[in-house]
Amino acid sequence: MYAMAYFPIAGAVWALGALGRLPRVKRSTQGEGHERRYFYGSVWAVVIAHPVLALMWKTMPATPRADALKLAVFVGILLGVGQMARLGLLPRTRPILPGEWAVSD
Repeated sequence: MYAMAYFPIAGAVWALGALGRLPRVKRSTQGEGHERRYFYGSVWAVVIAHPVLALMWKTMPATPRADALKLAVFVGILLGVGQMARLGLLPRTRPILPGEWAVSD
């Protein structure tokens, strides 16, 4: 897959970045307050899900039932953390509003 798809996908991302069409590479920070919750929400989801799933992978057998449980836990973490990020409950997921200082929260 990497031999065939890496450069077309990477090239498309590079081109979108150069054109300012990716969320965090725009010329202005206007509207960034809402995009940061997607970015940092994703970071929080990975930080939480990775050790939980690593522990489950080490301790649970490789059966279809266990795999379904691992998937359910993973999706549950993504949904839970996504909801918390949407509500601005996690660090750096509260939107920057006009008139506020854009400092670390």
